[in-house]
Amino acid sequence: MSALEVVAKPRFGKSELEWLMRVREARTSSSGVPAFTLVFPGAESTSAQVLRHVEATCAATARIHFCLRSAMIVPDITGYHVFLVPDEGFGAIVRLHDRLHVGPLAGCLRPEIPYIPHLTVASTGDLALARRTKARINAHDLSIAGRIDALEVHERDTERRCLAAVQLAHKGFFH
Repeated sequence: MSALEVVAKPRFGKSELEWLMRVREARTSSSGVPAFTLVFPGAESTSAQVLRHVEATCAATARIHFCLRSAMIVPDITGYHVFLVPDEGFGAIVRLHDRLHVGPLAGCLRPEIPYIPHLTVASTGDLALARRTKARINAHDLSIAGRIDALEVHERDTERRCLAAVQLAHKGFFH
C-alpha cells in the first residue's frame, strides 16, 4: 500500500492557464498546472482497488464545467492560503468528492475539515499579505471558465507520480 491521492487537472483557455500558473509560481511553493485535490493521501487499500473505484466513479460522472469568480483566505496550521473557488460547478465538484470517499477511499475523508473545491493561488505565513493578494484578485471581475474531463490517481512518496488518468463520462448533448 502507498500514499494515493486523486486530483482533477482542469482544462482552461490559454491565457487563463498562463495567468494561473504565473500567480501560483510567484505566490506558492507549487508550480505547474493547477489542480483540484479531490482525495488526499490516506487510503488503506491497494492501488488496484483504488483505481477500480475511481474508474467506476468516473464512468458514472459527466464532465464538469465550472467558473472561478472569487478568492478567499483559508487558514491552516502552516499559515494562510488564498483559494480561487468556483461559483458555477461548486456543487458538481463537491458531489464528485463525496462519491469518491466511499469504499476503498472512505478512510481518506477528513470530516474535521470542510471540503471547499479550490485552486490554491497563494500560500503565506503572513495574514496581511494573504489579505492583500485576495483583495487584488477580488478587485477585478474575475471569470475563469474551465472544465474537468478526467481524474488522475497519483502515488505520493518522495515524489508524486501519476498512476492513471481516467476520463469522466461524456454524457449530454453539449458535453
